[in-house]
Amino acid sequence: MKRTIMKTLIFTFVVFILASCGGQPKEEGNNASTNDSNDVPEMIEVSISTSPSSDELKPNEAFTIQAKVTQGDENVNDADEVEFEFWKKGQEEHKKVEGELTEKGIYEVEKTVNEPGTYYVISHVTARGMHNMPQKELQIGEMNHGSSNEEAMDEGESNQEDNSEVAEGQHSHGVGGMMAHIMLDEKVSVNEEVSLVGHLQKDNKPLTEADVQFEVWKKGEEKHEYVDAKEGNKGEYSVAYTFKEKGEYHVNLHYKKGDMHSHKEKVVTVE
Repeated sequence: MKRTIMKTLIFTFVVFILASCGGQPKEEGNNASTNDSNDVPEMIEVSISTSPSSDELKPNEAFTIQAKVTQGDENVNDADEVEFEFWKKGQEEHKKVEGELTEKGIYEVEKTVNEPGTYYVISHVTARGMHNMPQKELQIGEMNHGSSNEEAMDEGESNQEDNSEVAEGQHSHGVGGMMAHIMLDEKVSVNEEVSLVGHLQKDNKPLTEADVQFEVWKKGEEKHEYVDAKEGNKGEYSVAYTFKEKGEYHVNLHYKKGDMHSHKEKVVTVE
């Protein structure tokens, strides 16, 4: 009788141990699945092209600018925003037009220019919590000697832009493929909260974990206000701000990472 009871207890103990061991692989499998779900998603990629091709563009003839947006092998058809910024070299005015989705991750806009010369287009793409803003240079038509000299002078001035106290335009193109962009309307309302947003890229990839500040001051006044911006999407830094008085203001984007320290400035009118 005692032997029977002993055998029963030993058998029960062995079954308990085996059941405990058998549960381990499932737990490890669950952990592996959790780790897979925490993998960092691939960056969105954006490539700019034109139709007809860039070497066939001519003044007074319509052409299409296209941005192909992908993430890995997948076409991105659900971008939050695709905006094309377009301007002629040496000109301060930058025109922005929202792109329209056509097919297979391709967003496009139609343009026509009246004058030959060198033009630039930047495609601002926000999708799936990321931002990318590649730039492409377009040579439209043939340049005469006068326009070549004029644009060469503009290029010389732009090379000095980063060293000037007040830089014109919205973009800073630094050494090593650095690009800074301030997203803020040129006209804003007084006593209305707006978002000061800066996008930073290096070699066409978001510059992350940078120290970013916006410096704001009213034209003609000595008081400068500094506000720290926080990174949301990769390479995108923002902070809420309210302009208390009407007038013309300077907004200076300061960014620093490692040994790199530069800035980009924009002028806005508060009405």
